[in-house]
Amino acid sequence: MQEEEKHISSTDDADDTKKKKGKSILETIREIDEKEAQREAEEEARIRAIRAERERREKEEYAKKIQQERIELIRLKQGVITESDTIHEEKEEKPKLPFWKKVGNFFYHNKWWLGITTALVAIFTFLIVDYFSKVKPDLIVMLLTDDAELQSDATALEAYLEQFTDDENGDGKIQVDIYPIPVTDNIGENDYYTGDATKLSTQMMMADSVMVITDAKANRYIYADETLEDLETAFPGHKNIRGNGYYLRHTDFATKIGYPGNVDRDLSIGLRKPVKTYDSKEEMQENYDIAAKVLERIMADLDNTQEPEDLPPETTEAETTLPQ
Repeated sequence: MQEEEKHISSTDDADDTKKKKGKSILETIREIDEKEAQREAEEEARIRAIRAERERREKEEYAKKIQQERIELIRLKQGVITESDTIHEEKEEKPKLPFWKKVGNFFYHNKWWLGITTALVAIFTFLIVDYFSKVKPDLIVMLLTDDAELQSDATALEAYLEQFTDDENGDGKIQVDIYPIPVTDNIGENDYYTGDATKLSTQMMMADSVMVITDAKANRYIYADETLEDLETAFPGHKNIRGNGYYLRHTDFATKIGYPGNVDRDLSIGLRKPVKTYDSKEEMQENYDIAAKVLERIMADLDNTQEPEDLPPETTEAETTLPQ
């Protein structure tokens, strides 16, 4: 019992001694940290409260403003008022850019349209320049036959016809253009691949090519009795003319153009009747007069030549019987 009292007495003495010595450094630092954390928490809570109150007031003010603008807008629509001090049209002020910056922006935002426009302008410029700079031939002749060899040597035919052609366009030189268009039995069926029927119909609707060199097959295709001039009326009794054609079989036409052998019996030269087409009738009449003059000169050249020896027929077409 005495030992217990002594132990208790010694413990109390130790506590009294610790109290007399004071708090330790760790305890003091811990207390300071706790107080600092509490102070920061209180400050943060105060700031949040102030911020929340400010946001609440801003929301209330914004809601009041929206409500006021709605009321003003309704009054404006109803015609109660003509102007509003609340609703104002806000104009966005565009930044001022330097001149070269504006140019750069313009080209950047419109580069596709500028590219397309430039391409179209270039194409139209080329077409216009080509149209006005291209010299029109003095004579255009359509060569309508299925004779591939004759069509392949159009240059020799052009050279021959240029002997009888004048400088009609005044450019100081004589030019004859031959338009070779093969006319076969299936010209219409093969037009998707060859385009011959389309080319022929296009030329027949224009006033440029009045003189035509045809065979019996081509005459049927172009309805020669309707589209070609009756040469028998213009040159009655001519030995090489029948109907609407000046036939070349009994002339040395082949020799003059360097064609091997004789040309087909049904090959002839004709003139299209002057009519209104895509072009005016007056324009076609002018071309007709030029072609008729050239035809007379050709006839004068070929009529004074020795008739070639006759060769066996080389075509299954119905032969054209010429006056002897």
